[in-house]
Amino acid sequence: MPGIIFMRKYWGAEMTDFARLMNDYFVKYLIGQKGSGNNTLKTYRDTFVQLLEFMDEKKQIQADRIEVDNFSYDIINEFLEYLEKEKGVSISTRNNRLAAIRSFFKYTGYHEPKYLNISSSIREISKKKAENRQMNYLSINAMEHFLNSFDTTDYKELRCFCIVLLLYESGARVTELCNVHRYDLHLEKPFTLVLHGKGNKIRSVPLDGLVVDTISNYIQKYEVHDDDFLFFNAKRERLTREGVNYIVRKYFERARMDAVSMYPPAISAHCLRHSKAMHLLENGVNLVYIRDLLGHASVTTTEVYSKANPEVKRKHLEDASHTLNINLGYSAEKKNELLEWLKNSI
Repeated sequence: MPGIIFMRKYWGAEMTDFARLMNDYFVKYLIGQKGSGNNTLKTYRDTFVQLLEFMDEKKQIQADRIEVDNFSYDIINEFLEYLEKEKGVSISTRNNRLAAIRSFFKYTGYHEPKYLNISSSIREISKKKAENRQMNYLSINAMEHFLNSFDTTDYKELRCFCIVLLLYESGARVTELCNVHRYDLHLEKPFTLVLHGKGNKIRSVPLDGLVVDTISNYIQKYEVHDDDFLFFNAKRERLTREGVNYIVRKYFERARMDAVSMYPPAISAHCLRHSKAMHLLENGVNLVYIRDLLGHASVTTTEVYSKANPEVKRKHLEDASHTLNINLGYSAEKKNELLEWLKNSI
């Protein structure tokens, strides 16, 4: 685990209060209580590695001697300024580092009341407002062009097409898609995909019947067994985030060559998730349903009460799906028949 490795590197058997609390924060809270994934653990670990390096370099306090009392509102602000000016991090990264620090000191103040004043003051540090950047996503026309650029009769391209198609249709995070097993895909009515999200949260995403037929074709040709990862490399090992991003960028660049003006200069696999959300929004789907589909945490009571059930999500997704004309080799008659079944399937 990233947090445990982090502890062993910086502290020995004799732990200060800060070291003990940091260890408990990673092991008992982030891993044990929240069930944080490796990506979150790595981000938080990197934050505190940089903080310890700052304290050593700028304050001449080595990691194994740091106490909670060595931190304050001013020290953390100085650290954040150091990240921006000397390390050249973006405002977004600066805010992510602050979020990790505030989370740790919230934990510290709760478990050790004697540090409550320090905890409270540090938690008052505000995020820095970043310049509004336009979200990178593909228009409906560009998404349609991208998907139709694949030759699904080609053995290798079929797999890559299914990866791109499922990323878009499910709105999955890249890591979520990498972790999908064959048994997570329900190929009988109602068609659904089970995704394991952040904090070990599980959600079920409805799928269009035409998409399921395409994935079923891939499963048959690649002989994907029930316990296999749905997508794997040449060694039948789980695909990595880097591998998925490579596939998306490779075929994006090829598609863009035929219609440069239609596309942004570059995309990542995560852009397909943004694209799905934007297309649903443009088709009038309520933000609450979109948030539920994407697996975002509810932050208000209203969102808890209005959390969409699978039937409602399916109806909204079907209503939006007709705008994207992907050539999957079906006649208009069969497509209408399948869509009609979806409307009445549950």
